Amino acid sequence: MKLHDILSARLPEIGDSVKECVNLGEWLLFKTEALAGHPKAAFYLKTDDCIFELDDSGRLLQEVTEDADKLEIDELFYFADISRPTSLSNTRL
Repeated sequence: MKLHDILSARLPEIGDSVKECVNLGEWLLFKTEALAGHPKAAFYLKTDDCIFELDDSGRLLQEVTEDADKLEIDELFYFADISRPTSLSNTRL
């Protein structure tokens, strides 16, 4: 799995609170090759209860209802210009 930092302006249709949830690790923003899905789906957003397909601007396309269990995270995204917690592995005692 590859980890990527992107600027929040890259996905202008995603609200700030959603971006914060992604950076806090509460929700996941990812890409997958495992499911053909909607041809315009560029990203997937996994919340507590649902998975959504997003286009390349972050606009919601549809909820993934079928084959959601077949989704594999190939690339995981975080927002470089929004704060996120310090990793415990990077903390000095």
